[in-house]
Amino acid sequence: MATPLNGSLIKAFEILDLFSEQQPQVTSAEVARALEMSHSTAHRFLTTLEEVGALVQVRRGVYGLGHHIAQLGRVAERTNPLARLVQPVIARICGRLNESVMAGALTRDGVVCIATAIAPRPISVNIQVGRLLELHQSAQGKLWLAHMDSAERAARLTELEVTGKLNAEESQSLRRDITVALENGFACNRGESEPDIGAVAVPVFDAEGALRLTLSAFGMASRFTEEHEAWIAEGLKVAARDVAEAIPGG
Repeated sequence: MATPLNGSLIKAFEILDLFSEQQPQVTSAEVARALEMSHSTAHRFLTTLEEVGALVQVRRGVYGLGHHIAQLGRVAERTNPLARLVQPVIARICGRLNESVMAGALTRDGVVCIATAIAPRPISVNIQVGRLLELHQSAQGKLWLAHMDSAERAARLTELEVTGKLNAEESQSLRRDITVALENGFACNRGESEPDIGAVAVPVFDAEGALRLTLSAFGMASRFTEEHEAWIAEGLKVAARDVAEAIPGG
């Protein structure tokens, strides 16, 4: 028999998931609307999260992330064993490719950057650890979608369509990209997330053949011709094998 889950705790994390770089603050009205709860329930959750330091009230009725979340984030960055194991590999491949490189892990809301290395170029593209990438707008996200079982992939795509993140034409294009990613062993992003940024991503499999992480190289889209993408993909695939050997269960 499965252990019952704590619904209030899940709901609290759903509230925390509403925060992003684009939405650094929320109100009880926004929480109530997003999570389909009453205003009084939303207010109770927010004040409780404020009490434990997860949120701070920046002005009356408006909340931002608190010191406790910031502290936990710093601890996670310093102590994440997976990131420490991956970092030397992506630093080496970054130097070889002369493009910025990142490693990503799947979350409920997209792909989160767990480690990054910035290319030694006069002008390079940077991404911060902890940054969340949309599944449908990133090379890494396309790979995760490609390697999901059909039921989970269908559910993820349906959610993107229902929430308006994908229209019918974009959905068909994404499905084609997923098919190509499976055929080629890598996925590409050609400005879907940021107009001037291109990226190539490859999978990192564990010993049982399950997708564990994704690696991507990214930079100015003008450099990312098909020939350059194929060359980057080959270099990343070598790095992916090194990462697989370095991580536990790889």
